[in-house]
Amino acid sequence: MPHTCKECGLQFDNRGLHDSHWKKCVKTVTFVAPTGEDVTVTRDRNGTFVCYCSHDKCPKENGFVTVGALQRHMKTLKTTWLGPEKKASEAEGRAESSGQPPALEIDIGNPQMSAGTIHTPKEEVAMASPNSPSPRSPMAMQVQSLMSLVPPPPPPPHDSQVPQAEPSSAAGVESHLIHHPYHFLICQLCEEGIAPTAGQAHLVNKHAELLPMFDQDRFDSIMTQLQVATSLPDITGPRSRVHGLAVFDAIACNSCTMVYTKQKKMRAHHRWKHGDLPIPQHWRSCKAQHMKPEGAGLVCQLWEVTTQASVGEDSRERALADKLLGELEEQLKTVRVPTDNQLVSPWLLTTHWHEWAWWLRKPTEELCAMVALPRPSLPEEEHYKTLVETIKLYFEEAVTMIDSTDELVLQWLNSPNPVKGHQHNGTLKKYMHLVICFITILLRDLWIIPDANMVILKLDDMLQELAPEQSCILAQLHAMLLKVWTTPWSKSKYHIVPDPTESCLALLTLNWDGSFKSTKEVTMLIAKFKYCMCLTFLREIRAHASAGNIEVDEEAACDALQPWFTEKNYSTFSRLHSLQHRASAISFSTMALPSILWMDMEAWLTLSFKGNHVAFTDICDIFKDVEEALVATWENKVLKGLELRADYKQVVDDPSNKDMGYSFLFDPRNSCFQDRACLVRVVVRGHGPFANFLVQREDELVWNRAVLCGWLQDYAELQKLLLMRAEMLSGAPSRGTELTAMLYRNTQAQDTQNLMVFGKHVTLLGQYSKMSALTCQDKLIPHALDALTSDILIQDLALACPFAEITVRICFADEEVSQLYHNHLFVNFDRLFTSNDLSTVMAKYSLPWVKFVMTINPWQHIQTTWKCKFKCAMDNVVEMDMEDDVDALQAGHLHATENRVYGLSMHSLAGAAEDILPLFLQASTGWQEQCQVMPSGSGLPYPWAWSHLFKAKPPATASSAMCNSSTDCAADKDAMVENIANWVVEHLTPMLTDLMRALTTAGGHSEPSAKAKGKQKETGDEDASGKQITGEQVSKL
Repeated sequence: MPHTCKECGLQFDNRGLHDSHWKKCVKTVTFVAPTGEDVTVTRDRNGTFVCYCSHDKCPKENGFVTVGALQRHMKTLKTTWLGPEKKASEAEGRAESSGQPPALEIDIGNPQMSAGTIHTPKEEVAMASPNSPSPRSPMAMQVQSLMSLVPPPPPPPHDSQVPQAEPSSAAGVESHLIHHPYHFLICQLCEEGIAPTAGQAHLVNKHAELLPMFDQDRFDSIMTQLQVATSLPDITGPRSRVHGLAVFDAIACNSCTMVYTKQKKMRAHHRWKHGDLPIPQHWRSCKAQHMKPEGAGLVCQLWEVTTQASVGEDSRERALADKLLGELEEQLKTVRVPTDNQLVSPWLLTTHWHEWAWWLRKPTEELCAMVALPRPSLPEEEHYKTLVETIKLYFEEAVTMIDSTDELVLQWLNSPNPVKGHQHNGTLKKYMHLVICFITILLRDLWIIPDANMVILKLDDMLQELAPEQSCILAQLHAMLLKVWTTPWSKSKYHIVPDPTESCLALLTLNWDGSFKSTKEVTMLIAKFKYCMCLTFLREIRAHASAGNIEVDEEAACDALQPWFTEKNYSTFSRLHSLQHRASAISFSTMALPSILWMDMEAWLTLSFKGNHVAFTDICDIFKDVEEALVATWENKVLKGLELRADYKQVVDDPSNKDMGYSFLFDPRNSCFQDRACLVRVVVRGHGPFANFLVQREDELVWNRAVLCGWLQDYAELQKLLLMRAEMLSGAPSRGTELTAMLYRNTQAQDTQNLMVFGKHVTLLGQYSKMSALTCQDKLIPHALDALTSDILIQDLALACPFAEITVRICFADEEVSQLYHNHLFVNFDRLFTSNDLSTVMAKYSLPWVKFVMTINPWQHIQTTWKCKFKCAMDNVVEMDMEDDVDALQAGHLHATENRVYGLSMHSLAGAAEDILPLFLQASTGWQEQCQVMPSGSGLPYPWAWSHLFKAKPPATASSAMCNSSTDCAADKDAMVENIANWVVEHLTPMLTDLMRALTTAGGHSEPSAKAKGKQKETGDEDASGKQITGEQVSKL
């Protein structure tokens, strides 16, 4: 059903497009102001609503696009509506009474200072009264510079004698700094702005020692004469430094002018204001100022400070220095090409991208802005919002075509493996960002493509229309992409990168400082481009196959397009494929620079990660903090102080059971877990702290949904802590996205659960391998949990998880959320955890100890480094499937077949050899012992598994601590050499004895024995004395 705009009569198929258009189309709107009055506003000729509220800055140059934005503006600033006439009269009155005050420092403690006298700090010292403190005392220096107006006067000339003060009229003062817009006080001790009415209060709160020297009447008279503003001004940036206010190190938003000092606030701002853009990995560092460190409104808002000269600093030397620095910066902004190829990386030598960027003769910032994501908030790019939505719909429809396309066609599209969808919905959005940048760079008229110009211009005209048909935009977008990607691009001496896709890729790898990204980062960008190209060709194949022509099927359409998505052809796809091969080869052969430096070369307990000091004792303290938080959350928030426990001694598990829903929790042999309604009964009966979970309404018990949601949030906190300990204490770190999606029971789609019990080891079974998606095969990798985590996890699944499933069905009507609690091991309220959630909790507990944000990636580096020092991998016990033995061949199959099919026990996982599983468990327990927590396999209840109850093994020597397994291997080799030497001595001693006897007899001219004669006849060899040596002796020697 079409939706018609009541203002202009345009019709829309989508309700959302109609509502978005109506908000910008309506001419006159009446709304209720925050004060309760009705206000009627009309759009101006620019299509915006102008604000005539009581704020000093209104009306602004740019109005508001919607009435909602105008209402939020008035509500935030707590202003009232004046209207155009009243606002104009108020502005005229302000202009008549305006006067430019002087910029000077005020000695509020000197009663001899006249209101019309202006003098420098040195003059104030010279004019101090006899009763005032000594000019050299700290008290005098504080008093004379406590409060100042902005900006300060230029410093007086450095003369040998201090000049006397000269009276000055107000007119003379105004002529000195008449153009300066700000007239407010600054406390130079605190470096913050002060309203004149709060001068004495500021002294009382922060400088009580100066209060006896303060004269309120004198202060008020000076403020009145100098016409100091009664309120602090609203300053916005970027701008030059305001003299007197504190300067901070900050980070600036890449999409607007907002500045923050903490990354957490910047990320929150980006999600709120720029939710349609990806969160950058790095923020631009800058300097910032604010009016006050605390307060309401804009007084505490930071603004960016540029590197230009400070307000009031107009010295000739500084201006010359700034001019020289500006010239140098202009030279550094462009990409420079070294004349010596030895100074160029192998990747740039093969692509020549740096030469192409230099050939463009544009600043680096402008080159990076070419491929920046469009910003619909800007008026000139507002129409790009429709483009972003269209591209998203374009590729989402293409992904849905994959399942209904013939597999052979998919294999041709992405040889040798078919095109597949992504596991996570957010992955496609990251891929689409490249295409959005690519389309935007073409629409900005930055490229000259003769054959495709008309197609691009037509798409641009559609986007400029007020209400374009989305189906038409989709068709034109497809035509433009197909035109660009099915055109052969030839190099020339004037254009070494003619392909616009490769040009866009080159600019995407260009950093703001003029450098280029590493090849490791380039391969990911190329893979995303190729995937989007395959989806575009898939749409074209399906369009031809469904056009109604019987003779053209998917196979025929694929054959017609095949030259454009296969290698060894003059096509964009082939060029990207070649670049990917080169980048991969360079990445695999390039050794990464170390990020870790050992600070302790004896005990290996202290290191530096990217300049951050990390001690192993700090890591152990992190685990202790998490341990305390985990137990407190379980006992006080989940169980609410009740003493409930599922007692067990030996848990029985059958890893080979593939039945749907199987888990050791539901194995009938584990009778201790059969009663899963223990906590549910306590809640229903309303015992103790669970009394408010059920409320009585009209003789009926009703669940208190607010309380249940609060309990679910506490339960999610417990899950988060369990997830963190599983990542950091189960041996080598698991893949974050896999760990957050683990199952504790078999399902219809996955018959291998991730939670198993091997003996007394509660184990998380990882299946991630970087080749899993390519080979469609899983590698099962066990990670044993420590004793405390194991017991609380079992208690959670046996007691709290059943109640959580019931709670979710009450709080959420979504069946998918219920399935999360039914199958998954870790659930974050109404969704699964993500890698960012895991990084957040790791950063929360690591920051107090290691003084930097230690997330998943830094932890993998740090943990691997210490793991290699404490215990190296035992490569000598891992059997290779490629090596066959006689036993396997005698059975009529290969050794790989024997490891995969025959004689499998619980220790044989997905083709792994029998001896490998204990090594996995040993690796986990070894790491837990090094971290001084109760290791896996203890089988202890969590009250007895605290880390302070763990008794460490006797300390090893430095060499053994460095590499225990290497020491063991070396000891085995020494024993083997000793056994061989003993065997040689045992068999060589009789032979040497006979030889020495024969030599002694020959030296005494005695006849050899009969036995020796017989041996001499068998061989014809002679020794150095002319006597013969037997062949047996020679062979033994």
